[in-house]
Amino acid sequence: MAIVGGLVDVPFENKVEFDDLARFAVQDYNQKNDSSLEFKKVLNVKQQIVAGIMYYITFEATEGGNKKEYEAKILLRKWEDLKKVVGFKLVGDDSTMPGGIVNVPNPNNTKFQELARFAIQDYNKKQNAHLEFVENLNVKEQVVAGIMYYITLAATDDAGKKKIYKAKIWVKEWEDFKKVVEFKLVGDDIAKLGGITDVPFPNNPEFQDLARFAIQVYNKKENVHLEFVENLNVKQQVVAGMMYYITLAAIDAGKKKIYETKIWVKEWEDFKKVVEFKLVGDDSAKTGGIINVPNPNSPEFQDLARFAVQDYNNTQNAHLEFVENLNVKEQLVSGMMYYITLAATDAGNKKEYEAKIWVKEWEDFKKVIDFKLVGNDSAKKLGGFTEVPFPNSPEFQDLTRFAVHQYNKDQNAHLEFVENLNVKKQVVAGMLYYITFAATDGGKKKIYETKIWVKVWENFKKVVEFKLVGDDSAKLGGIINVPFPNNPEFQDLARFAVQDYNKKENAHLEFVENLNVKEQLVAGMLYYITLVAIDAGKKKIYEAKIWVKEWENFKKVIEFKLIGDDSAIIGGFTDVPFPNNPEFQDLARFAVQDYNKKENAHLEYVENLNVKEQLVAGMIYYITLVATDAGKKKIYEAKIWVKEWEDFKKVVEFKLVGDDSAKPGGIIIVPFPNSPEFQDLARFAVQDFNKKENGHLEFVENLNVKEQVVAGMMYYITLAATDARKKEIYETKILVKEWENFKEVQEFKLVGDATK
Repeated sequence: MAIVGGLVDVPFENKVEFDDLARFAVQDYNQKNDSSLEFKKVLNVKQQIVAGIMYYITFEATEGGNKKEYEAKILLRKWEDLKKVVGFKLVGDDSTMPGGIVNVPNPNNTKFQELARFAIQDYNKKQNAHLEFVENLNVKEQVVAGIMYYITLAATDDAGKKKIYKAKIWVKEWEDFKKVVEFKLVGDDIAKLGGITDVPFPNNPEFQDLARFAIQVYNKKENVHLEFVENLNVKQQVVAGMMYYITLAAIDAGKKKIYETKIWVKEWEDFKKVVEFKLVGDDSAKTGGIINVPNPNSPEFQDLARFAVQDYNNTQNAHLEFVENLNVKEQLVSGMMYYITLAATDAGNKKEYEAKIWVKEWEDFKKVIDFKLVGNDSAKKLGGFTEVPFPNSPEFQDLTRFAVHQYNKDQNAHLEFVENLNVKKQVVAGMLYYITFAATDGGKKKIYETKIWVKVWENFKKVVEFKLVGDDSAKLGGIINVPFPNNPEFQDLARFAVQDYNKKENAHLEFVENLNVKEQLVAGMLYYITLVAIDAGKKKIYEAKIWVKEWENFKKVIEFKLIGDDSAIIGGFTDVPFPNNPEFQDLARFAVQDYNKKENAHLEYVENLNVKEQLVAGMIYYITLVATDAGKKKIYEAKIWVKEWEDFKKVVEFKLVGDDSAKPGGIIIVPFPNSPEFQDLARFAVQDFNKKENGHLEFVENLNVKEQVVAGMMYYITLAATDARKKEIYETKILVKEWENFKEVQEFKLVGDATK
């Protein structure tokens, strides 16, 4: 008897029923996609008891004479005479038969736990071991002559320590055949989740399809035309599902460039999301780009270093003992090249070595290419300065606090650490850290630089230098508007950014003017410039982020992006992320005080719910805020005009919009439901429905719009649309996070006939 929800193999040979189901799925696919697949034969069938029966059929079909393998997911409810294709996908061409490897949902269901226990019992018997099963972490399956299961599992060993193992188990259910093909230790419990592993064969169809999916999403969002070429490297990480890190080559305007994408996949939900997509270099970076690796003392890199030390000892008849890693860099080659700077003792004397290790994980290949002494305990420098990502990680914040504490003690001062702005490091006899940070002195925020020498293996930490480099006059970390955005200095910066973009992207933008300039004090100055440039004769709006350190004659474009055409120059509203940062809270308090003074009221500010801004002659801020009136929380809207270069601030409007029922989670009616913004949202929902359901609805008008403050804004829109010329009423629910350019239809349903 089949367990409800469990997948079971079904004998399918010589059963016309499954051939007919597969043909039905092929016909459905051909009709929806204007395709011409021809069914050939069924390769595998599984079934799952749901509200009805869900069949998972793997079959062979040809298209244009090319044989490929597909999977169809078909729901049957015989009592309703229902037959529906729920899923249909390509799983491999003829070169991959039999079977691609796919993730399996619910790795800890009874079936997979029993398989894992079977593998452990087999291992214990063969190796006279005493492993005890704990749980499955991941299960993959592959259609062969039967099914091959790849199970990553946790088990405790004789010492009670939890470790991670991989088992490969071949099953042929119709013969009651089960065999453990492989069983190996892959790590201790820290690798349970979050461990990133290289994937062999980065260009198999599964990973190429993922890369193409990421490119399509990117092209759609950015209105670009990248064309996929090949994958260079694929890594995977077990999360709630699987996170894939793909380095790929794609063509942009005829030029080959390298991109990195991060894709989250939950196969059992048919869920796929591009979490990140970024340019990392042109084709020269395909191989040879060396990058720093965070966490150099993670077990993976310590094991590599120990391997290099052991290899050196064997070849040189030496007796080095590994202490710790000081720095790890990696380089994408045919596999991965690791450059490890490590500390080891030689006859009790600590010294530093560099090892170069070539790894091809899919071949279980590891080779020490180079191993050399680079220094002893002297202060000999081993390298240049490298920027450290995540300057506010706990490790670097603790270092800064140590320096502040030492300074306070030496100078009888009372600095209080706020945050790190920049961290650089240099390999010496240990590591030298150069940290630029913010601290308050007598309540005033200032900027300091400190230089800290660390030798972890000796538990040694020393503040070499500590100095003040700036006060709060530039609102440290705060972004302020700059007057006269078109003065020569800022026009030159904008032209520099445009030239840099043209060079990198082989584009031909022509600078016109600046619309807005903001600046932020960091280790130097960060300029945020909104500018107009001409692209193929059409005016468009771009944003550039430029980092300047004048004392080093340093200038770098950090970001350059298209944000709209010339119609967006004035009057466009944009949501502001982080509505409760100090700048916007101060504006809200100013508006509340202004209202109290004018109306002889006693409102007390609580928090901001939402902030929007509009570029005018200065900036108009639209702030939805909570304040208490006689102890009762109410919702207000304030409209505030700001011209920072004139130190001008004016409350243009302040009004009550609701009581506490309208705070986050409260739903309020929106006036003017047919404004362009809401019509566009409704059209977006209709298009999404048409695409998903193969529908042909045509939007007519909005009838009602409500909004709800969540992590972003939830819109509830009642709209009229025609379906085969008949007007009907629908309701849709749309989540919008403007600062992420995120828009998602949560719900779309028919609620009535518009003629009634």
